[in-house]
Amino acid sequence: MADTDEKPTFIADAMLGRLARALRMLGLDTQYRPDIDDSELKMVALREGRVILTRDHEVADTGLPITVLLIESDHVEDQLLQTARAFHISPGGGLFSRCLICNVEVEDAPPSEVRERVPEYVFATQSRFSRCPSCGRVYWAATHVEHAREWLERVLGSGGGVGRARVRWEGARGRGRGRRRTRTSGKTGRRTVTTLRKNLFVTGRPGIGKTTLIERVLGALDVDAGGFYTSEVLDGDRRVGFSIIGLHGDSGVLAHVDHEGSFRVGKYGVNCEDLERVGVRAVDQALKHSKIVVMDEIGRMELCSTAFQEAVGRALDSPKPVLGTIQDRTNPFLDSVRARPDVEILRVNTGNRECLVPVLRDRILELLGE
Repeated sequence: MADTDEKPTFIADAMLGRLARALRMLGLDTQYRPDIDDSELKMVALREGRVILTRDHEVADTGLPITVLLIESDHVEDQLLQTARAFHISPGGGLFSRCLICNVEVEDAPPSEVRERVPEYVFATQSRFSRCPSCGRVYWAATHVEHAREWLERVLGSGGGVGRARVRWEGARGRGRGRRRTRTSGKTGRRTVTTLRKNLFVTGRPGIGKTTLIERVLGALDVDAGGFYTSEVLDGDRRVGFSIIGLHGDSGVLAHVDHEGSFRVGKYGVNCEDLERVGVRAVDQALKHSKIVVMDEIGRMELCSTAFQEAVGRALDSPKPVLGTIQDRTNPFLDSVRARPDVEILRVNTGNRECLVPVLRDRILELLGE
């Protein structure tokens, strides 16, 4: 891997908790959840541009355009050395700059603000403290910090083999079944159950191909889908509006430069009547009769209708998978959708849009249990 000034960000699988902690000691952004599902591990890496660290050959053998480092050893010292050599990592100024629990960067904390949270002898002997803004954990330069520093320098200064980071393109693996997945650890025999997020949205800049991606996923799925999508209305080469089309036949004008109404987005007047007649009805019909609900898109125009917002809420709260697009801008309603724990957001770009078709197809089939 070429040298770069930008620090890599990582996500470690369930078997690499100690490695994740060591990387956080080095100040490196390393996500780790002991119950994470393999599918979600890949989705997070793809969405956030993280390097996957894994002991699992099946995880490493992925068809996604993501970087994966297959960790070879069971020993954390060897794991850290392999990762450091693959990504040119060495102890530097970022040591102990992250919370070892939350992975959030810690902040300087005045002694007066942490006095009640540290032992009396610590407060009496230490003058500098830092605190995690997420969990509130307080850190100070005790003896164990020096021991950890010495351990890092000893490990990263020792010899050993170099792991190879790689991007794998061989093709997606087979899919799992059901919304809940049971995973058994090969080392401990412990079984954990995880739940996949069922509401899948893609986002990205205008014109990047979000609607085309949704159409290709639906074509690859070959299952009954209901809902709606939107399309440009052109006058020659000039865009003059947008139509809204139900997957089962209804259509209308979502917005048009010539439409006179109470709501306008830019130069377009929003036709709330057609939005509700086609869009809201299509969502509700999908909830009753289809296997998945399609909403393309949720954006500023669609949010001019309270009835539409309520229909979105019904779809997200339902047990049915939702596949949609969401506008890439800040808005109270859009932000509330993105913040839901059952929502997965994937950013589309020219580098990943082809690969996202099998990713989304397999995730939907997994949610459907097919």
